Amino acid sequence: MTSNSLATQFQAHLDDFQISLEPSALNYLTSMLAVMSMSDKAKDIRDATEMFLEEAEVDPEKINQFYTTLGKGNVKTSSGTLASVSASGPSTEHAPPLDHPKPVSSIEARRMKRAQKKAATAATPPSQPTEAEPKIVATAQQSRFHRETLVTSSKDIDMQTACDMALVGQNGVGKTMLMRCMADNILAMPSNLNILHIAQLETFNESTTVLNEVLEADKASTKALGEYEVLHAILGDAPQSTSSNTAQLNIALHKILISRMETRVIAAQQLAQKRSGTRGHDARQAQLAIETEFTALKAQDPQVYVSPDIATELITDVFDKFALINFDARKAKARKILRGLGFEEAQVDARVQTLSGGWRMQIALAKALFVGPDILLLDEPTNHLDLPAILWLQGYLVNETAGLTLVIVSHDRAFLNAVTTETIILRDKMLKYHAGSFADYESTSEEQRVRKQALLDIQAKKRAKLVASIQHNVQKARATGDDKRLGQVASRKKKLDRLGMEKTEDGKRFKVSYWAGYHTSARAEIEMEKALKTASIKIPDPPPFRYHGSVFTVKNASFRYPTSNKDVLTDVSLDVGPHARIALLGPNGCGKTTLLNMMVGVTQPTTGEVYRHPSLRIGYFSQHVVDQLTLTRTPIEEMRSRHPGLSEQECRAHFGTVGVSGNTVLRKIANLSGGQRNRIAFAIILYDAPHVLVIDEITNHLDMGTVDRLVEALEGFEGALVLVSHDVWFMKQLMEGEEDDADDESNVQEERAFYVVRNGAVKRWKKDMDGYVDAVMKKVRKSDKY
Repeated sequence: MTSNSLATQFQAHLDDFQISLEPSALNYLTSMLAVMSMSDKAKDIRDATEMFLEEAEVDPEKINQFYTTLGKGNVKTSSGTLASVSASGPSTEHAPPLDHPKPVSSIEARRMKRAQKKAATAATPPSQPTEAEPKIVATAQQSRFHRETLVTSSKDIDMQTACDMALVGQNGVGKTMLMRCMADNILAMPSNLNILHIAQLETFNESTTVLNEVLEADKASTKALGEYEVLHAILGDAPQSTSSNTAQLNIALHKILISRMETRVIAAQQLAQKRSGTRGHDARQAQLAIETEFTALKAQDPQVYVSPDIATELITDVFDKFALINFDARKAKARKILRGLGFEEAQVDARVQTLSGGWRMQIALAKALFVGPDILLLDEPTNHLDLPAILWLQGYLVNETAGLTLVIVSHDRAFLNAVTTETIILRDKMLKYHAGSFADYESTSEEQRVRKQALLDIQAKKRAKLVASIQHNVQKARATGDDKRLGQVASRKKKLDRLGMEKTEDGKRFKVSYWAGYHTSARAEIEMEKALKTASIKIPDPPPFRYHGSVFTVKNASFRYPTSNKDVLTDVSLDVGPHARIALLGPNGCGKTTLLNMMVGVTQPTTGEVYRHPSLRIGYFSQHVVDQLTLTRTPIEEMRSRHPGLSEQECRAHFGTVGVSGNTVLRKIANLSGGQRNRIAFAIILYDAPHVLVIDEITNHLDMGTVDRLVEALEGFEGALVLVSHDVWFMKQLMEGEEDDADDESNVQEERAFYVVRNGAVKRWKKDMDGYVDAVMKKVRKSDKY
């Protein structure tokens, strides 16, 4: 008998016994039986195929009859059922004697056990329900505030309702990617949460106004308004149909149903595309189901499908949603947000296509604040904002976002400390939680390091003392044969094993019961958390400049753009010494960047003069210097295009001074992070060892560690420094740092001065940075923006 006949005969035998299997199981059996034949042992055939019959819940007695008659012909009764086989089963001619039972294999034992279990279940009376098998559910509960066990849950995202969190970490660790995964529902976030990432709002309708762009960010209200307008054109103000408009109304209602389901289809397609594994399979199955339902809905005849009940329910739903929309309040809220972020009234009503990239980022921020989801993810919201807008945003997030959970990524320490109450640290692909602001986290971490270092020093002394005592007693015991000293040795060894953490992180006395898991010692070791290593920045010393006068002199200078009839700057006079520290303050658009361009020679004054020493080297980090990098080049190619004589090794050495090394210098600039691009642009500027550094908003896209290293480098810079920045902490560190000692051998005196640019004039600010922040905050609160 051939293998094909075995597969055919097995399938025919299934039909005779009226046994139906799943198509996938039947296909598998057919392919398996194709390599077997009836010449094989009946036991082997049964062992290979019986599990499929058991999964189909075939009665054990019926299974025995099935394999007994397989290959021996099928006998049917007149009623169509199989005739019972002889009780003796197969011929007893080859059966073993009764007093020598055949050994039972493990497979047969399991088969008998299943049969006995099913027989016992069938024998249970219906009035006595069988006891259900216990369902074991494994759960774990983790407190975010128990520092001893943070590591066990550090891959979990833990958030509370109405909580403001700062997400901090070095450039490139994945903060933005984590936010995108949360917003795109790739992670296992609750489906009822509305999570919004600001990057999702960076697409714009160029033809609409800024105000309408913000209003349309609320998709639910916009869709409800569109549906209402469609039905209102047919029904008027009364949500009731008449016999004259039934056909037209059914078509409109059918289109509304299609539109609503299309939204669900798009969401299902996006989810299926982003998820993987088992969750991805489930998402794709859901996608196929809703696409089938959507296709069937589109094929329906509106006049047949839309029944009176459907029409009444849908019309009521549309009119009810429209009634809940307060149009005046929505417009007022949108205008307040836009004005607070620095938009003038004319810009609010202007077309989106007329605005630059920086203003568009502020539109995206305005849209995020207007929508107000359950969880709002803000990635560097203070970039492109001036100080008044930052202070307004700070007050808005504190006072106007009740019930909203905020997760903020920002390099602005002052902003984070004012807005957030908890801190999430992303490090080494792990999340660590701290119940406090970032400033509190920094101070607490430093205190922990100091305390643990002291504990390590004490422990080292104790260990050395115990080891010396053990060695001394062992020597004495050997010399004198005193067994008591050996007892002291054993006692000292126990004490040595118990060295370690005497208290937990939260101050409780350490107990072994607190320490879960298997460990090789009696106490937890004192572990010092390694500090984050941020690559240092080294600014080259400028060549000797044998001149002690002003390196910049601006005298009665005014500037006006050719297309304007109004001066941006009027009658400006300013002196910058060779070691001065000058900071320009003022809102966006007041003329700070225009003044810098005029000082470095990018533009010429309309009237007046600007003097620069002929030998002066100027390093100008403008707001657009990073955008001027060629994205298709590597950093080395970019450097050599500007300095053709440099070798690759010289380029590598120079980039190493700003912390860019390794394969980073061989990657395309387009593939680098914003912080890495900033470092590359800064390195190119520093190559000529400038006497004066003119810096305009350099901290954008830099992490806090890099800002720290930048502050250290600029503090040690021997030349002049002209700053423009809206980062309050950065400005205070450079402008209000410690003065040089009076007995400094170099006899260099640094002039530190703030200048406020307002209404075309440049005037000296005699107070400190905190005084300027207070003055701006008062104006923000008095204005209609707040």
